[in-house]
Amino acid sequence: MPLGPTLPITMSFRLLLLLTLFCCATAPLVAQAKTGPAAARVTFSKGTQLLLAGKHKKAAKLFEEAINQDSTLTAASRFLGIAEERQGHYVAAALAYQRVIDRDPYSSRLLYYQLAKVYYRMSRPKLAMHYLLKFEELQEEDLGEFGRNGEAEAREEEEALATLDDDIRSASITQDSSQFINVTKIVNLGPPVNTIRADYFPFISNDKLSMIYTRQGELRDEDLIRGRRPDTETKFATSRFGSINTTVKAEGMMTFVRDGERVFFTQCNDDEERGYCKIYSGWLIGGRLEDVEKLPDFIMASSWVSQPAISCDGQQLFFASIRPGGVGGSDIYMCRKNSEGSWTEPKNLGTGVNTPQNEEGPFLSNDGRTLYFASEGHANLGDQDIFMSFWDEKAKRFTRAMNLGPPVNGPHRELGFHLTSDGKTGYVASNRPGGVGDLDIYRFELSDRLSSRPVTYVSGYVTDSLTGEPIIDHAIPVTGGNTYYTNYEGRFFICAPSSAPLPLTVTHPDYNPYSRDFAIPPWENLKPYRIDLLLSTDAAPAPPPPEPEPEPEPEIPVDNVRWKPRIVPREITVRFDFDDASLTSVQIETINKFVEEIKDKNIIKVTILGFSDEVGDDGNNIRLSQNRAKAVGIHLQTAGIKANEVKIIGMGELPGVTERALNRKVEVAVLYREMVEIR
Repeated sequence: MPLGPTLPITMSFRLLLLLTLFCCATAPLVAQAKTGPAAARVTFSKGTQLLLAGKHKKAAKLFEEAINQDSTLTAASRFLGIAEERQGHYVAAALAYQRVIDRDPYSSRLLYYQLAKVYYRMSRPKLAMHYLLKFEELQEEDLGEFGRNGEAEAREEEEALATLDDDIRSASITQDSSQFINVTKIVNLGPPVNTIRADYFPFISNDKLSMIYTRQGELRDEDLIRGRRPDTETKFATSRFGSINTTVKAEGMMTFVRDGERVFFTQCNDDEERGYCKIYSGWLIGGRLEDVEKLPDFIMASSWVSQPAISCDGQQLFFASIRPGGVGGSDIYMCRKNSEGSWTEPKNLGTGVNTPQNEEGPFLSNDGRTLYFASEGHANLGDQDIFMSFWDEKAKRFTRAMNLGPPVNGPHRELGFHLTSDGKTGYVASNRPGGVGDLDIYRFELSDRLSSRPVTYVSGYVTDSLTGEPIIDHAIPVTGGNTYYTNYEGRFFICAPSSAPLPLTVTHPDYNPYSRDFAIPPWENLKPYRIDLLLSTDAAPAPPPPEPEPEPEPEIPVDNVRWKPRIVPREITVRFDFDDASLTSVQIETINKFVEEIKDKNIIKVTILGFSDEVGDDGNNIRLSQNRAKAVGIHLQTAGIKANEVKIIGMGELPGVTERALNRKVEVAVLYREMVEIR
């Protein structure tokens, strides 16, 4: 058994009584003295009686007083450590025990084991390991070297030695884990998220304002619960998750692709196979679950399959299953999306992850390099702990699992690890003491070393460059990587490495080939970073047809003077800097002069055409030219230009001009009517 649960919180009553007798057998009760060894022994005797009576706080005060009266009374320091440890004051207990060892290293061999226990509970595995090994080393010494304390402690030493190897192993695991995780505080979410029932398997939205988790009912039925809040400082308000929950089927562990729409969840006791659990997928659109379907039979098999965990971008699916050919108990399996968008055959993750006992509740980090899961079979610190395993790209497998260590894990059950979109906040369910009910959901902050490599959530939209129509159900391969497919909006979703190029290609029979390396910035991932892939049939969109000249209007006699309306064109060109659509003070001055000349005219039509040079991607150049045209149009309107008809068009790039700067422009054409005298 591991170190945590096998070490008692305090010494046994029998051992405490024996030590009390040995320490105090020759202690004269001289009440008259107020200081010195005699007074210290009187105070110490009173303290031991309070300690045996369970009055630990009062006993501790008397032991401190005894130490002040006689600093050589090591028994008072040891009993002070016992009193502090029983109150959960581990730092004070360690200081008291350490004082005894420093003063008399041979006062007690078992004390080294006691001190190791205290340091372990303080999450100081290195010091715990030191004193465990010292306790083991001192076994070579004759018991008589430790005086009457050694004789009194013989039985407790035998019990400690029976578990010493496991204790050392647990301290080693915790020490290794501390290289990767630095959690100082773990907080219970409290009601209404947690109840007297079991609450577990949390999944937190990208903006951290909503969560989905599983709750077990009174009759062990499981339902999905939704939590919502207006901001991250407010508690979640909870409700049952819509029509997906039933009274006869168990529903649980819903996991999302990080686009927030594609979901996977477990449902048990369906109409076809009572007693089995299966995995379903669907789309969460407008708060409702749509197009729900069971995953293919070759994934489900005729077995228990549950607890799905989808990767950040939906390309890998992990789940727990009990089926023939496994390592034992519940094992974790994985399948991938192939280039056609179908799932591959499930693969058992092997002995690095799975054991003859149960593994469950998988969760994959954003970058796909770290798998977290719960296990009963790996070297743990209690009942069921959270472990992590790293992906070995060379060996194409997950490495041997490592315990996350305290305070995430402890002597109790931990299940359902989850990391938020930013990789900095973790959640886990545990039945540790002090909770609201059975399994409760806890939150903790992680060290950067445990967070995955930075990833940016990218939503790409593939549309027709002229009509804006989405290109649906089409393959979008990443050069040298996975293939993604557009949905009903023409959208695809990728979890891309931050600050790295994202090379994308599109081959479509109705459009010109498209290829571009997108620069992906670091992103907070509260919502995805958007990119647009505009497919065209030509190198650039064709310019609009020329507008027909207005029909000439009849002559109008006024006061015996003949007047005739005339259509007057006026034009202006506004130049822009490279890859920029903002107006400078020079540009604004140029536009304002133009406005002063025409603002009082009877303006019929304004046409604003934006252009870019040929540097960069077609789609980006179209968008840039549109933004330039809009900037000029907005300023004209603000300056007071009014017309019956206004057209603002982004024309994209102008190839074939030696001086590219001449193509970074907006052309404004104005037609206005004026009356001229006929002579």
